[in-house]
Amino acid sequence: MKKLLVIVLALIGMQLSAQDLNSLSTTASSESSSMIDQIAGDQVRKFAKKLNLNESQQKMASDLVVSQLKSPKFQKLIGDSASKLLGSGSSDNLDDISRALLDEPKFQNDMKKVLDDDQKEEFSKMLPI
Repeated sequence: MKKLLVIVLALIGMQLSAQDLNSLSTTASSESSSMIDQIAGDQVRKFAKKLNLNESQQKMASDLVVSQLKSPKFQKLIGDSASKLLGSGSSDNLDDISRALLDEPKFQNDMKKVLDDDQKEEFSKMLPI
C-alpha cells in the first residue's frame, strides 16, 4: 500500500512538473513573439519614414520583416543583440538587425515588390554595396 501511495505521489509530482515546463515554454514563446513584433515595428517605422510608405505598404513590409525575424538566422541575431542591449544599454545592436535585413537577398527582392519606382530607387540607396 505504501508503494502504491509513493507511486501515485511521484506521478502527481511529474504531472505538475510537466505543466510547469509547458507554462514556461508558452511564456517564453509569447515573450519571443512580443519581442519580434516590437523589433519589426521599429524596423517598419524606419522604412516608412525613409521610403514614405503608405499604410498598405507598411502592412506588407511588416509581414516581410516579421517573416525574416522568425528565421533561425535572425533568431540568433536577435538573441545576441538582446543580450548586448541589456549589457550595454545601447540601441546600436538594433542597427545590426537593420543591416542584416538589408543584406538579405530574399528580403530585398520581396521588399522591392512592395515599392513603387521612386521608393525602389531610395531603397537601393539604403542597401549595402
